[in-house]
Amino acid sequence: MPLLLPLLFWIWFCWLTLTTLKTWAADPESDALTKDIVVTATRTPERIGHVPASPTVLTRDDIQKTPFRDGHQADDLIRYIPGVQPSNLSSRYNHPTAQAVTLRGLGSRRALVLLDGVPLNDGFGGWINWGIVPNTIERIEVVPGGGSNLYGTWAMGGVIHIITQQPRVGTGVRAESRAGNLNTYTQALSARYGTERVDLSLSYRWYHTNGFIPAPAYQRGPVDRTNDSRHENVSGTLTAALDSRTRLTLTGNLFREDRAFGTPLSLATRTIGSMAMGLEGETRRSDRWETKLFAQWQTFRNLTSQVTPLPTIRLGEFRDRIQAIPSNDFGGMGQWMVQVTPQHRVVVGSDARAILGQSEERIFSTAGPTGRSLARGKQVGWGVFGEWIVTPTERLSLIPSFRSDWWKNFDGRIESELGAITRPRDNVTHVLNPKLAAQYRVTDRIRAGASVYRAFRAPTLNELYRGFSFGGLTFAPNENLTPERSIGGEAKIEADGLPDHRLNVRVTGHYDEVKDQILFITQGPLTARRQNVGRTRTLGGELDVTFRASEQVSLTAGYAFADSAIKSFLGDKTREGKRVPNVSRHQVTMGVTLGHPNWVEVTIMGRYLSRQFADDLNAQPIADFMVLDVSVQKQIGRSMRLYLDGENLTDRQYIATQTGSIKTLGAPLLVMGGLRLEY
Repeated sequence: MPLLLPLLFWIWFCWLTLTTLKTWAADPESDALTKDIVVTATRTPERIGHVPASPTVLTRDDIQKTPFRDGHQADDLIRYIPGVQPSNLSSRYNHPTAQAVTLRGLGSRRALVLLDGVPLNDGFGGWINWGIVPNTIERIEVVPGGGSNLYGTWAMGGVIHIITQQPRVGTGVRAESRAGNLNTYTQALSARYGTERVDLSLSYRWYHTNGFIPAPAYQRGPVDRTNDSRHENVSGTLTAALDSRTRLTLTGNLFREDRAFGTPLSLATRTIGSMAMGLEGETRRSDRWETKLFAQWQTFRNLTSQVTPLPTIRLGEFRDRIQAIPSNDFGGMGQWMVQVTPQHRVVVGSDARAILGQSEERIFSTAGPTGRSLARGKQVGWGVFGEWIVTPTERLSLIPSFRSDWWKNFDGRIESELGAITRPRDNVTHVLNPKLAAQYRVTDRIRAGASVYRAFRAPTLNELYRGFSFGGLTFAPNENLTPERSIGGEAKIEADGLPDHRLNVRVTGHYDEVKDQILFITQGPLTARRQNVGRTRTLGGELDVTFRASEQVSLTAGYAFADSAIKSFLGDKTREGKRVPNVSRHQVTMGVTLGHPNWVEVTIMGRYLSRQFADDLNAQPIADFMVLDVSVQKQIGRSMRLYLDGENLTDRQYIATQTGSIKTLGAPLLVMGGLRLEY
């Protein structure tokens, strides 16, 4: 009943919208909304207009018009998609372990982010390694809503898939250089060589910024510095056609970064290497199959400090901890798509992932080293999935699907600073996550869709075993955490109208309940611990509008509402009704592009994010801001393109996050100019 009533409301709302749209959208012309292809929603290529979900596809042209073209700015780019809320502080300045994304208000670390089918979610911690993304992005597919039916634990809130440029015949070189204030520089170089049988591409990016002082002026002291960062990213792809129907793909990536976080002793360095091998093909009867293996190894060194004499009286600091966090991540998948009849397709497959990691700490006081601690464990998971895509009529599509997952945490070991050894019990989870989705084509321009689903998320090794401190506060893990489980549903209606299908509108409503959601629960003035909350509930919806007035003028606008709150909390009724941390109820986005790249093209983007809270007690309000971004571009000849990009044009100051009494500012004004040469 808790799920049925909100779902019936949204079905009624969508039907009311449908009857209104029919008066201006009845047109027998072909469906323009089906021209883009999305692969993430069904794990097989499908026209976007045939997908019952509510996917958003950002094409290469869409991305190039914005100020956020570089791969490591993908989190800044997707902020403009309604219902998508990355961490408020850009990944260019944020701590690696705080880089996350929320879909539809479910909270951070509940969305799967893929790079060409390989998870970007860090296996040990669940945070998103945005810096690994190369600059050669072809498109980004965002599919919100329960995705555990096809993708398992990482996709409880949905999937974001970043797809890089595909092989093509010919040679090419692209070089790009940009520079701006805050002593910010980025240089990128990519090259490719392709024939009918073999394609090789290589890319390199170097980035540096001095950043800004993250502490607000009223909290700053002599100890505060800028949060400078620098990274290098090298990636390569080799694709070979083994025969006319089979293709082999090899990819490799090496990423290195160094960061500071506002004081001389708060630092982090990471080195991440990864490799993937994929094999895909097609049978004579047009069935498709695909396999992929991937491996990632990481060394992460995290240095933290405590400010003296008090966090808000910032005169000096002393070393608090040195954490060494090595981890290894291995996985693979295989799937088969069978075209049974023209009206029936079946997708079946399986995937697996194994993660090994540990956190070794050296602990300090004002007098010097006081000891060491160690926490480590292993996690393995395996799942099988199946999906039936059936179109019994030209207007109706039905997609039932399911997935069975098995996860195990084992070999846990915790050594305290005092030498005590704890061996947490092994934990095994087996879940079945079904989903039923349907879409009906009311006219050639109007479609209505709905889905109901179950999903789950297993706790990460980081949540189970790794603690940390910041600003004098201690955040403890919990080796007794249990998996999160959710039920949910969504309903949508979408249409396009006006001559040449220049106006596209989509309205979506959704409802989700999560049992045993994992949150940091405040234990005292200086401590918080991860804990399973009884139940949380999210009720929301999104509106997406795209208007192409002419070849020289286009407009996008969106609004998302997500009321996400704790519904039940066993043992402490006072927490019931509190909002889930780091989720804003209201999100507004807009974008206008004027001109033509052969002359001058200007894109103006704006977004508003309402107030949210950084803590479970709702005592630390953050966000509540509006920012404007702009990009001015000019094409010169066939090979050169000039850029002038501005972010946060009004230099709006806002609190991006808060830890205890320590507040952290969001990114300030950044203006960068540059050029790109392409041959």
